[in-house]
Amino acid sequence: MLAGATGVTAAALLPTAAGAASPAGGSGRGTAGTLGKVRLRLPGPGGPYPVGTVDLHFVDRSRPDPYVAGQPYRELMVNLTYPARHRGGPVAPWLTPGWAAAADEIFAFATAPQPANLVDWAGTPSHAVAGAAAREPGDGWPVLMYQLGHWGSHSTNRSEIEDLASRGYVVVTFEPTHETPVVFPGGRLVPQHPAANPPNDDRYSPEFLAYVRHIYASRTADARFVLDRLAALNARELPGGLRAGLDLGRIGAFSGITGAGLMTLTLMAADERVRAGAIGDTDVGFPTADGGWLPLAPVVEQGLSRAVLAIRPGSAYGAANPMWDRQWSALRGWRRELELAGGGMGWCSDLQTVLPQVRRGLGLPADAHAAMIGTVAPAAAVAATRAYQAAFFDLHLKGRPTRLFSRPSASHPAVRLAR
Repeated sequence: MLAGATGVTAAALLPTAAGAASPAGGSGRGTAGTLGKVRLRLPGPGGPYPVGTVDLHFVDRSRPDPYVAGQPYRELMVNLTYPARHRGGPVAPWLTPGWAAAADEIFAFATAPQPANLVDWAGTPSHAVAGAAAREPGDGWPVLMYQLGHWGSHSTNRSEIEDLASRGYVVVTFEPTHETPVVFPGGRLVPQHPAANPPNDDRYSPEFLAYVRHIYASRTADARFVLDRLAALNARELPGGLRAGLDLGRIGAFSGITGAGLMTLTLMAADERVRAGAIGDTDVGFPTADGGWLPLAPVVEQGLSRAVLAIRPGSAYGAANPMWDRQWSALRGWRRELELAGGGMGWCSDLQTVLPQVRRGLGLPADAHAAMIGTVAPAAAVAATRAYQAAFFDLHLKGRPTRLFSRPSASHPAVRLAR
């Protein structure tokens, strides 16, 4: 979870935004764009519905900000991505305004030794139409809460979010204010705050452990507040048809990398409204100076009785955390663990398709991003992520049976059913 030390780090890259950008194509080769910069393309959604997106400003006046002393409230920029009524219209950009403003710093790792401003990060479009009217089903769309890692943004899981929306889900997520740059209404930029950085470099210190646990507690409170606020929204606050499309009786959660898996498990333990959770890593323990391990959150030992899908990359990065077996034994509901052969650190993020385009566009060495994206073919990683996540939520939130978790799939040979 905490691979970096200060600032927004590449280790936290996990993905929406308001405003318009030019329409996008599929996932392809990086091409020359604005002023000769490399232009990027994200893979389009794979479901039957077009996708819309909207940003909302929520303020929680019941608790102080967890990072800024003296701020008696917590404010968040929240994003909803959902099945749209029609295709067409101005699409939202890939990056949030906060990340677009800091993109050259955030993505410096991706272009090194060349400068990051050779890539048109801010001009990369998503596939979601900003403010589109929502498609209204008879019984509402299930709601999925996306949880991201520390210092992260939901920008870098934009494709995953849009794909789930295109399959009949409303995906809700929020930018963790003060952990990452956030732009609020009126163009007010709130940068990352020093208080969101580790207290020291000693990962074995009690202060460091307390810091990590504080992050999980803060994020859980954020997510629960957002779910509460969604229930209180009226139709005038949302694009047409969206309020009626929210089925808050069917809620799931999912997460990507860098410790975000435990974010989802912790939320599930705290809020029984979340019926199913899919996680992208198994980092649930904290190393101690004597070679032992401590659970990062009570859920590791107390467990859950609801459905959990764990998918981790089959590489050194994805090796099961020593505390994971303890967490696994405490999962008392439906559970499956999958392994993606050759997956790297960013296996389930947009980096899987974006970084190869950067490498080709800038002529970087073939192994420039090996640690981040691994050796699995990007298209195979994207297809597997989409298939297994959709099948999981379709099973547990829509009651649609599947055989995908009972035997190996010829369509996804890189996926191993671990247990």
